Amino acid sequence: MQKLKLILPIVISLAVVLALVIGGCAPKAGEAIPLKIGQLNSFTGDLSDFGGAHRNAGQLAADHINLAGGVQGIPIELVARDTATNPVQGVDSARALVDIDRVAAVVGALSSGVSIAVAESVTGPNQILQISAASTSPAITVLADGDFLFRTTVSDAIQGVIMGRLAKELGYDTASALYINNAYGQGLAEAFKAAFEAAGGKILALVPHEGVQPTYASELSKATEGNPDVLAAISYPESAQIYLREALEGGYIDTFILCDGTKSPDMNEAVGVDKLEGTHGTAPGSALTDARRVFETNFESAFAVVPPLPYMDTTYDAVVLIALAAEKAGTTTDSAAIRDALRDVANPPGEVVGPGVEGIWKALELIRAGKDINYEGAGGSQDFNEKGDVISTIEIWKITGGEIVSTGRYELP
Repeated sequence: MQKLKLILPIVISLAVVLALVIGGCAPKAGEAIPLKIGQLNSFTGDLSDFGGAHRNAGQLAADHINLAGGVQGIPIELVARDTATNPVQGVDSARALVDIDRVAAVVGALSSGVSIAVAESVTGPNQILQISAASTSPAITVLADGDFLFRTTVSDAIQGVIMGRLAKELGYDTASALYINNAYGQGLAEAFKAAFEAAGGKILALVPHEGVQPTYASELSKATEGNPDVLAAISYPESAQIYLREALEGGYIDTFILCDGTKSPDMNEAVGVDKLEGTHGTAPGSALTDARRVFETNFESAFAVVPPLPYMDTTYDAVVLIALAAEKAGTTTDSAAIRDALRDVANPPGEVVGPGVEGIWKALELIRAGKDINYEGAGGSQDFNEKGDVISTIEIWKITGGEIVSTGRYELP
């Protein structure tokens, strides 16, 4: 029976592909239309360090869904467009996904500012389901999005608490933060300040900065006035690698605490792996559950390596959840109906299912049999509340031996 479960999805998928080849890829009148999922990604811009890995995570999910037989018996399609980590281009790309590509749902964006702009201008008004796997701004929780914006990652209202608490635990009495001037940076900086001061520390300055600049000397001067014990780098890799290098070379400060936006091997290498040795950081992340192990094993098999970047697992989960909700709703085109079924497949009660071809195949079979499911994802439990948020843990990580490694600590406030 176990072998049958493993083999059957592949047989189903091959049969579907063969049928498409024989009958032509374009659906005929009366035939099912494939589920099309859009992905708003940062292939360029300040978050481009993350773009390739997120594309791969989304594609892995699509491949697994199709190997499990697809949605409504038809392979799904994933269409990716670049936001350049910019709200204006993000909105343009979202419009193209909705108006030209005719997607039924959107995964993304990475940047909170882009996700918010897209929700307000495109997906919300058009009643298109949007699930971000990486947008962590607390502002998303209270956004008037008509219940069409969800996220598979936890709010920075939680990360900021852990980050502030960690800074005090590491022995720092004073701190400043240099943050990207958008919803993500401001939200996390303010949450960090509140938590650090609640723990007995003192924040000397919160200094915003714009996207990639040739120099951050002015911002660094403001952020290091009064000689704080530590500087929180709450930014994206392309910006942070410039000002971290400037901070070190210019003698501004040499002690930092990092976060999800600065959890980047490329940034670490650009600054100099020996320069950031021993630096701690935080990022949404879950312990190595069976579900996460399945994801990482499959990701490594497909792409040779699992980079230590955040949100690949939650990107995978977002794609899978859209597909399961579409199967539950019995539609590949009605985004509102897919949205309405999302909590049914993500939240308890129901039989627990997980990632991977076998897990998705089981989930689809249960849905078709009229049974409830509860998807427990690669990125943790994906139980959406009334605001479309999930509650999950924050991982504490560290740069050791020039590499980004987990400390094995996963914390809640």
